[in-house]
Amino acid sequence: MLRKCAKLLFVWTFIVAWSASLALAESAMMSYDQMAASMDASSGYKAISKVKPAEPITTKVKPSIMGGLDGMSRFNPMNWAQDNLLPVPAQGQFVAGPKVLFARVHGEARRGLAGAAFTGSPADFNDNLGFRKSGNIVWSVEAAYQLRPKFSLRYSFTPIKMDASGNNTSQFTFAGQLFASQTPIFSRWERFEHRAGVGFNLINNPSSRTNLFAEWMYIQDKITVGSVAGATNALTWDDSRNLAVVGLEFEKALKNWRGNTLALSCKADIAFLSDSFGFDAETALNYMIPIKSGRFGFVKGGYKYSYFQKDIKHDALNTTLDGAFVQVGFMF
Repeated sequence: MLRKCAKLLFVWTFIVAWSASLALAESAMMSYDQMAASMDASSGYKAISKVKPAEPITTKVKPSIMGGLDGMSRFNPMNWAQDNLLPVPAQGQFVAGPKVLFARVHGEARRGLAGAAFTGSPADFNDNLGFRKSGNIVWSVEAAYQLRPKFSLRYSFTPIKMDASGNNTSQFTFAGQLFASQTPIFSRWERFEHRAGVGFNLINNPSSRTNLFAEWMYIQDKITVGSVAGATNALTWDDSRNLAVVGLEFEKALKNWRGNTLALSCKADIAFLSDSFGFDAETALNYMIPIKSGRFGFVKGGYKYSYFQKDIKHDALNTTLDGAFVQVGFMF
């Protein structure tokens, strides 16, 4: 009997304890929900509710002209190889080196006499004066000093000397003297060209730079023509001029490899004043090799075209030099 009473008491105690624990848990959950609701209300947050997403609205957009031109940006040289770095001269550094141009030469020269009614026919450089059309070597020296981060000083010197002899193919007049067809003649053309000026950095970023430059150019031409047989005295035309030059140059890094840099280099300018006009244009690939920190050696190769014209009443001179060139130098 006592055993049954003990079992009944144990079961009853277990039921009461279990019921009390459930009631306590329910009251705790309700108090937690009320506290969370009060916190949400006090902080200003809104209750989360499920919202059915709205139907997407399809609109037709007419493509703009500028949008169609976005694909053309890949042809802009400024966007090429933007991750590569272009070595540029720092303030106080020089960039200098000799250049050799393997030139084709074309031109005409007309030298008249003051007061003469007839100015004569021009002498062709190739057919009359006998200068070679190709295979001529013209050398020059170029140097630049970076005076300030955006300003530089520039200088270049180009001497030309060509000799020729042979029979002219057609009749021409030079300095009032008539040279008949098939006359044995000798001729010489000498030119000395000096350029000095300043450069200004327009655009400079890690992979490219663009410079504007203005220069003073002094150019002297001396042409001598005479007869090999001595029947005609040698005639010399010595002419010098001062011109103004304005131009742009552009450099762009294409590839960096183990410290070396391959870059694209382009330059163009025009010259004017003194009844003369001319222009130069060149494009090249420049391979730069590091020597020490901030110092480089470079080898540049490309194509150059140079044109010059002077034309007044009695005198005229047109010359064209074009061909491949190679330049070596240092940035130090």
